[in-house]
Parts: sequence; structure tokens; C-alpha cells
Amino acid sequence: MHQKSYTTFKFNGYPTDRDLVLALSSDDDTTRNHAFNVLLDTLQQPIYFHLRRLLGNHEDAADAAQTTFIKVHTSLHTFAFKSKLSSWIFTISTRQGLDLIRKRRVTEDDFETHLACLQSDLYFDGDEATARIHAAVLTLPDKQRAVFILKYFEGLDYKSISDATSTSVGALKASYYHAKQKIKPLLLSNVI
Repeated sequence: MHQKSYTTFKFNGYPTDRDLVLALSSDDDTTRNHAFNVLLDTLQQPIYFHLRRLLGNHEDAADAAQTTFIKVHTSLHTFAFKSKLSSWIFTISTRQGLDLIRKRRVTEDDFETHLACLQSDLYFDGDEATARIHAAVLTLPDKQRAVFILKYFEGLDYKSISDATSTSVGALKASYYHAKQKIKPLLLSNVI
């Protein structure tokens, strides 16, 4: 289930993150637009799928992805090269996703409701087992959901997750453990 690490993305035509950031900050419209298109070509789909796992539906993921790239554009001057550019952007997307969850949460949906929504979602492309694990993950509290997705689906180590969530490694390990304990009975009780 592990995806490409946040740090392994290469931006076509830009040998380093610094080169891409300089092009994105250029006064020349052509240079800046080309760099932004390279950024989108490289990260738009991975960001969308990351947010899709976090949020559970196409509309929210598409909204959060758009907001992420707007935030990247307006906040690029704050990027301090303390991490990879892609890691910084995924951190922004994770925070955007968690903010959207908090804003849109009215009631806690149960496993069966999430499963039914995923199965009827035209944009969800997965088999029954995939739908079940995604539905189980969607029942988790926000922080546990984010930690589980970053660890299990994205394959990040705890240090990278700590950087993305501003949470201690110890707290992340506890959250991941509790998340696994919460989804395990959902998956075992609903085996076909």
C-alpha cells in the first residue's frame, strides 16, 4: 500500500528544489507559469489522492487540493528549504485536509455509512477490500486518521510525519497504535 515518499519527487527540468522555487518566484511570467505547470504535473495527482484518502470523497479532495496549491502559491516566500519542497507541500495539504474535516464535520458517520458512500462514489476506484479499509479509516478521529494515512498509505516514517503534523514521535506512535486497534474490529467484523 506504500506510495512514493514525499521526498522522492523530481521536478522535470529543475535539478533542485531551489531552482524550482527561483523559477516560481521569477518576475518573468513565462518562467513562473512553466515552473508552476511542472509543479502541478508532478504533485497534483499525488496530492489529490493523499487528500482523497484523508477526506473520503472526490469533491472535498478536489477542493482541498485546489486550496493547497493556492496556499503554496501565496506562501512560497515562507519556504525556508529546511525540508524538501514536496514535503512542505504535502504538509500544507494535510493541514488543509484536516481543516476541511473540522469545518464540515456535523456528525460522526459510522463504518457502514462510509462504506456505502465509497461504493456509490463514481470517483472511487477500488475493490471491496479497499473500500472496507478506507471506510474504516474514515471512522477514525482526525489526528489518528491523518497519522494512519501518512504511515500506512503514504509509507512515511515517524520523523517525516512529525514534521508534517507538528506532533512528537511518541504521540504519533500512540496515535497509530490506537488507530490500528480501532479499525481492526471493523474490518474483522465485516469480512465477507
